[in-house]
Amino acid sequence: MTKLLVGEIWKVKLYPVRGSKQDGIRPCLIVSPNSMNSALQAIIVVPLTTSTKDWPTRVNVIIMDKKSQACIEHIRSVSKERFIERLGKASEVEMASIRKHLQAVFAF
Repeated sequence: MTKLLVGEIWKVKLYPVRGSKQDGIRPCLIVSPNSMNSALQAIIVVPLTTSTKDWPTRVNVIIMDKKSQACIEHIRSVSKERFIERLGKASEVEMASIRKHLQAVFAF
């Protein structure tokens, strides 16, 4: 399999899920560090959506010229086997904003 790197956006199979989690095959942003991505079989991702909300857990991201949002509230660990296709990469500005939001969520 191709290397999976932090900041990349991939089409990922997220099903089956329960509750209100994002499901189906959808774009996801890799947020786990490259050292983890190369050593483990699971990658930490944030699903992306084009259904934008004015929520504090959402971060705007442009994917293939489409306005989308990273759904920080749906962060999850996904097996490498579920990654289908690389779609692109988040910008440094987008990644800085996502890191800031992740730090706020996990600051306890």
